[in-house]
Amino acid sequence: MKKIMGITILASVIVLAAGCSSPKESDESVKTIQTFLEKEFTGPNDELSYALEQDDAFPPELEEYVQENYKPLVMNWEDMINTNHILLFQRVAYENGYQLKPTNIDIQKDQDQAYDYEVEVEYRKDGQTDTATITARMNLNDDGKIVTIRNMNDDGLLEKMEQ
Repeated sequence: MKKIMGITILASVIVLAAGCSSPKESDESVKTIQTFLEKEFTGPNDELSYALEQDDAFPPELEEYVQENYKPLVMNWEDMINTNHILLFQRVAYENGYQLKPTNIDIQKDQDQAYDYEVEVEYRKDGQTDTATITARMNLNDDGKIVTIRNMNDDGLLEKMEQ
């Protein structure tokens, strides 16, 4: 009887511990995604504008900006740059005189380390403001770093800024 009771208590503690650790992990992942989306859809600020003004395709100033702002959030910032998952919207906004600002961010955990997000982005130029809603799915690794972004729908934002 004592053995069964001990096993039951141990099993309960394990289930309780697992239940408690999961939301914390999820909260950290949501915080990482939130931070990434705020960085990706706010600006460009003066520091980024200066880095984008440089003549090289990927000048040291831009690398420093990416390492400072994105490296803590993503598994491989170089891959993310090469696949246009970092600074794509910021670069197009800069090149066409727009300012971006997220007005609403919604992040939903779908499974394991997969999250769906929706960002309402305000884009402004010459006193005119409009909004677009960007949706996508983001995957994180076990360390809580962003691995990839997929199934992105930008609601025509890139095309609108390039007109």
